[in-house]
Amino acid sequence: MDNKKRQWKFVIGLIVALIVVIFAILNVDPVAVSFGFTKIQLPLIVLIIVTLILGAVITMLLANTGSKKKDEKKLSRSAKKQLSNVKVSNDNQIANALKDNKTKK
Repeated sequence: MDNKKRQWKFVIGLIVALIVVIFAILNVDPVAVSFGFTKIQLPLIVLIIVTLILGAVITMLLANTGSKKKDEKKLSRSAKKQLSNVKVSNDNQIANALKDNKTKK
């Protein structure tokens, strides 16, 4: 199921990218971009593609931070399971010690 989900995300990503590329190609007129301290003229297609790339980079950076949290949750579950196993082992050791103590009397 995870593989199909990835395929759908890939297809949707391709469709969105195609729409953006078509939109960018249709908008090639030069525009003025002000950075506050300077103003430059560049074709709108360049501006659209640069902002698309910046958005993709920001999305990848944010997506990677989310996966670390998932790893921490998995680690937490694993740690809880190990702690439970240790408690069961301790209970068994206590029970065995009590049996040994009763048999000695």
